[in-house]
Amino acid sequence: MKVTPTISKIAMVVSGICMGTVGLFITLLKTFPIYSIVFFRGLFGTIFLTFLMLFTKSFSLRFFSQSFKAHWKYLIIIAITNPLVILFYFFTIQISGTAFAAFLLYTSGIYLLLLLTFTKEEKISKLNYVCFILAIIGVSIIMEFWSGTLLSYGLIFGLLSGLTLGILIFSKKKIYNQRKRTNLPSKNVGNFDIFLTWFSTLSLVIIFLPVGFNDLFNFTLRDFFISLVLGFIPTAFAFTLYNIGVKNDQGGNIVILSYSEIIVSVIVNLFFFPSFSIFTIIGGSLVLTANIIILRYDKIR
Repeated sequence: MKVTPTISKIAMVVSGICMGTVGLFITLLKTFPIYSIVFFRGLFGTIFLTFLMLFTKSFSLRFFSQSFKAHWKYLIIIAITNPLVILFYFFTIQISGTAFAAFLLYTSGIYLLLLLTFTKEEKISKLNYVCFILAIIGVSIIMEFWSGTLLSYGLIFGLLSGLTLGILIFSKKKIYNQRKRTNLPSKNVGNFDIFLTWFSTLSLVIIFLPVGFNDLFNFTLRDFFISLVLGFIPTAFAFTLYNIGVKNDQGGNIVILSYSEIIVSVIVNLFFFPSFSIFTIIGGSLVLTANIIILRYDKIR
């Protein structure tokens, strides 16, 4: 499906806004283990996307075979990193709140830059080194290093969520770049954006099914409704819009718009974690600024 850069930008902003609400759903489902909530998200998201794939005539063996044959290496990476991103992110939200989790999640821009550089997709500039230092200072402030406690589970899980997200975004960019170079969109028999989202949520179901399935039997009607909305708004809907945004991204000029998630996360944080540290905002702002500079001004030279 071909879309204009403007549509991609709008899609990315809306995607970030939707994903910023995920902390609210974790709070509403706090009686369940984190791994079960990840499973619920994947399960209901996959159900929605399966219907959508059937509607768009994308649910076919021919389309699956074509997609896997063209992108199997990076699809495997996505199947591994996507569940890890969400698991680490949810743990960080549960431990330290949505604002803290969102700021550390978006250290992903730094890792993305490193991957693009090491694979020679883009050349690194002196400006990037300044951004690395700025991001390290930001993370140090979030850690409140002067307190004597340099590591916490929230910090560790948060940094891991950023690392795995960087790898995930890099994999998607590689797939879409390959599709542009080989003109695969014109040869497809289905909607690849929806397929990529479906594949991502399906990986959540497969990996977390053994540990999360039994909690379905503990559902109340309220839990069912909340999980249903979780599977649609910040998952099936938001992930698909994100893919539509990534496909036209050039040097991070569209990915950067997903940072709207942080704004929504901070608002949610104010309601459910009103006592979070001001240093989270200060340090997070530095991390965010470093990412913005990198993604906005680092160009292929």
